[in-house]
Amino acid sequence: MESGIEGGIEVCGTRRLWARNAWCPTEVVDADLRVVGLPVSGQPEAAAAGQPAAAGAVLAAAAAIDAVLPRRRELFGPFAAGAGAANGAADWVRLVADVALVLQSHARGPDVRFRHVEPAADPATFRLVIEARDHQLAEECLAHAVRLVSAARAGDSVDVAELLPDLVDVADEVCLGPSTLLMVRAAEDRDIPWLRISDEWSLVQLGQGVRQHRIWTAETDRTSAIAETISRNKELTKRMLEAAGVPVPRGRLARSPEEAWEAAQAVGLPVVVKPLDANHGRGVFLNLATRAEVVAAFPLAREEARRARSIVVEQFIAGVEHRLLVVGSKMVACAQGEYIYVSGDGRHTVAELIDLQINSDARRGNTEAMPNKTVLLDSTVLAQLTQEGVTPDTVPAEGRRVLVKRIGTHGADVTDRVHPEIAAAAVRAARAVGLDIAGIDLVAQDITRPLFEQGAMVCEVNAGPQLLVHTMPSSGPGQPVGDLIVAELFPPGDTGRIPVAAVVGRPGGGDGDGAAAGGGHDATATARLLERMLHSAGHVTGLTCGAGKWADGWQCAAGSHTSVAAARDLLMSPEIDAAVFELDPHDVIRAGLPFDRVDTLVFLPGTADGDDPRAAAVLAAIVGPEAAIIVPDDRPALFDLAGRGGRAVVLLSAPDAPPPAGAARAVGVRGGEIVHLRGGAAESIVGAAE
Repeated sequence: MESGIEGGIEVCGTRRLWARNAWCPTEVVDADLRVVGLPVSGQPEAAAAGQPAAAGAVLAAAAAIDAVLPRRRELFGPFAAGAGAANGAADWVRLVADVALVLQSHARGPDVRFRHVEPAADPATFRLVIEARDHQLAEECLAHAVRLVSAARAGDSVDVAELLPDLVDVADEVCLGPSTLLMVRAAEDRDIPWLRISDEWSLVQLGQGVRQHRIWTAETDRTSAIAETISRNKELTKRMLEAAGVPVPRGRLARSPEEAWEAAQAVGLPVVVKPLDANHGRGVFLNLATRAEVVAAFPLAREEARRARSIVVEQFIAGVEHRLLVVGSKMVACAQGEYIYVSGDGRHTVAELIDLQINSDARRGNTEAMPNKTVLLDSTVLAQLTQEGVTPDTVPAEGRRVLVKRIGTHGADVTDRVHPEIAAAAVRAARAVGLDIAGIDLVAQDITRPLFEQGAMVCEVNAGPQLLVHTMPSSGPGQPVGDLIVAELFPPGDTGRIPVAAVVGRPGGGDGDGAAAGGGHDATATARLLERMLHSAGHVTGLTCGAGKWADGWQCAAGSHTSVAAARDLLMSPEIDAAVFELDPHDVIRAGLPFDRVDTLVFLPGTADGDDPRAAAVLAAIVGPEAAIIVPDDRPALFDLAGRGGRAVVLLSAPDAPPPAGAARAVGVRGGEIVHLRGGAAESIVGAAE
């Protein structure tokens, strides 16, 4: 990505670093920024205060930014100009970092705060590292931050009124959706690793290799494509429910306004007219009692249909819509629907009252992160207002209540009040359609009473249901639905992990039959020998190394595969139950690590210098206290690093080297003691593992 303003601040390039990386445990964007055309005079106020010219200019720009983005000051405090390099250029980069992080935090919470600025060889160029909720969103926010700070630096007006909602839209497009994120956070709480498989979709892998499951919104790899297709067809869904004994409204299909009226008479007035395959309550017209209402609703409902041209005309059921969430074989949550009213004050129109009394609700908005959506004057709302005898321009008398909408809003959590018969019907409905996770729309007058006693009925069964209505109710306790879905995929104690080993050392031409020729320490040969050892022990193994990529003994790619991206891709293989990576330490610094743990980490003698100390620290940080680190005896810094946290340390030395002081002779010593091994690297490591 490249952007910038001539004579201001330019983004020369950006790089994405996965978590964990050399900077912090979270994903970051690493950017090169160039500051050109530094100011030669400060603002009068700054000069009067005795500030240097450059400091006065950046403080004035920060004040202009804070006037339109007060969150910058809330997150980072008053901006203080430092003795930055290049005549204060570092201060401008730091201000860009603050603004970029504030824009990210506004677009998608929670707040992001980490930033790091360091100079480059060119006095006008700086390296900027910022925490990234999503790398696409972070790069977008960085580009806008450069534009805003450059404008403030030039003394131009700074306006974010249109930018902020646009960035929310960007976050909705590129970040994980709220339902997916609930399950990801639940997985993290269970120590289950996860990978986002696609930047374009909220497709996430929980777990690794053969123990993985995939999720997408509130769907999993157990969600049948057939069941999802059935749920999209309302008439077919009703047939399946009726066959299973679940009560549903009477209904018919219609292909013209005339057929719709005939169907309404056959079903019995009042009726509901809705698309056969729409969702989210779009194009649903309720409580229609006259021919004119039915005929008028038909084309409006058809406009909201996704593919089908037929319209459903069905019996109107008196009561309140409830959304019941079924996970596996249990009803786990229920959100009570709300009729939405406005109350007249004799001064404002209905349209104005909708904005003042309904859309001002903090739980309502157009972003995906809101459980309820902004009420628009769409065809369904206009039809409801017509039934009420008003228009959007009507000014209701003080105290008059006007019904605006009957469905589409969920408020109180009533999970603990659901009658067992209704809960059982919800589970039966999900099973009838075949969904492992289902949102059941049920209309009942009293959720605490038996189903048939009050004539309650199931109107829809939805695949991929929204989860926020259950975690963010208007009243009552939020339900841990993300945890419950993850628990359905991973039983207690199952973290979805497979054994993982990583080897860092000098790449070589080892053929996997042992150490490199001459008894040297060849990382490729060592990695291949470890893979063969695991394979011989009965594992279905995967391997990435300098000689290629293997899965279950089959070489599926040739050439060097020592990048962290290759290791990440290997963990996506659904057949392997153990993995061995040979890793390039320079790539660990360049790209970060897209996995969070290894069980065995091997540092071989002869590892290249340069970025290696930082790479070693990043890798050592993902080795747990019950795991082992193998280090060469010629790297005392690595020895100290490996010994922290009570991990087993295996010290590797040449065949004729004497044992170091304090080294234990037994293999498998824990608690920070040392295992001393002699001989070629690969044979010694195999011996330690055995």
